[in-house]
Amino acid sequence: MCIKALEQDKPAELSEEVQALINNGLDFLEKAREELDASRPKFSIVSFWTAVEILLKVPLVHEHWTLVCSGKKIVKKKYLEGDFQSVTYDETCMRLGEILEKPLTKETMTVFDKVRKHRNRVVHFYHNAFSDLALKDILAEQADAWFALNRLMRGDWASLLGPDLQRKLAQDETRMLSSSQFYAKAKFRHIEPVIMQFIKEGKTVTACTSCGQNAAVVKAVHGKKAHTLCETHCHVCFRGDTYMEVHCPHCNSLERLEPMEGTSWDCSGCSKPFDKFELINEWQGSPQDYRLAAVPANCSDCEGYETVCEFGGSYLCVACLTMHASLKSCDYCGSKCTSIREPSIIYGCGFCSGSARWEEDLF
Repeated sequence: MCIKALEQDKPAELSEEVQALINNGLDFLEKAREELDASRPKFSIVSFWTAVEILLKVPLVHEHWTLVCSGKKIVKKKYLEGDFQSVTYDETCMRLGEILEKPLTKETMTVFDKVRKHRNRVVHFYHNAFSDLALKDILAEQADAWFALNRLMRGDWASLLGPDLQRKLAQDETRMLSSSQFYAKAKFRHIEPVIMQFIKEGKTVTACTSCGQNAAVVKAVHGKKAHTLCETHCHVCFRGDTYMEVHCPHCNSLERLEPMEGTSWDCSGCSKPFDKFELINEWQGSPQDYRLAAVPANCSDCEGYETVCEFGGSYLCVACLTMHASLKSCDYCGSKCTSIREPSIIYGCGFCSGSARWEEDLF
C-alpha cells in the first residue's frame, strides 16, 4: 500500500479547540456517571444533557468553527473568547444532517429528546416525577441516550476521534456496564435481535455473571462424555466466564461447577459429596500403572496442589478450571506442574524451594 493511501486512512489531526471541546464533554459525562452512582439523578440529568449538547458539536467544530455559531455577525476573536451565541440543539442536529451529511437517526433523536425534556423541567421549572417507579423510567431513558451517544462517538465518528479516544470511550463503556444496570439493560435492548438470532440457531444463552443480562452465549470447549467444560461470551459487556457442567454419577442430575470453589463438591440433587479430581479425571489405566501417570499434577495458575487431571485430551485444573496443553516435571523435586521456570534444578517449581536448597548445597 502506498504512503498516500495510508495517510488517507489516518484520522485527521484534531485542533486544540476540538480536543478541548471533546475533553469538556467527556468531563460532563463523567460527572453525570458519578452523580448517578451518588443517587443524585436530578444533577445527573443536567450534567448528561450538557455533555450531549457539547459532544454533538464536535463534528461541526472539526469541519469549521463557524458551524457552531449563530447570529448575523460571527467574529473569530469573540468565538475564541467564548463571547458568541452558540447554535441550539435543534440547529446542531439540522447542521449535522444538512451540512455534514451525518444526520442523527430518528431513534437517537427520540431518546435524546426525552432526556432534554427532563433537563428543561429540572432547570427551568421543577421536576416532580421522582417516585421510585418514575425515577427508574428516567434513569432507563438516560441510559438509552447514553448508549446512543456512545454509539455515535465509537461508530459514526470513529474516524474523526481517532484510536486513543476510542480506547478511552471503550474503557468508559466497560465501567458504565459494570456500575449501571440501566446502561446494561439499554445496551441489551439494542442488541436483543442478535441474541434472539443466536437462540433460533440453537445456541444456549444464559445470564452474564458480570452485567446480569441474558446475553452470554455458551460454547462447549471440551467434553464428549459425562462432563463438559464451557465458556461464555457476553454480547453486552464482552466479558466471559468458564464453568463446568457435570452429571452426578449417583442421581444423574446436571450440575454447574464454578471456578475457584475448591476441590470438593456436594450434589444439589442428592447431597452426595464428591471429589472433583476423581469425578472429572479421564485417565485410564490399571492401579499398578497409576504411579507412572502424569496426573495428579500441580496448577501454577492458582497454585493448586495436585488439582490437575486429564480431561478432553489435555489437562484441566479442577480448582480454577484452566486448561493446559502440557505438563512439565521439576528437575529438583520431580513434581508435575503446568508451568515451571527453567532451570528448575535451581529455581524449583513453585511447590518446592529448589533455589534455596541448591544454594545451601553449594555453600
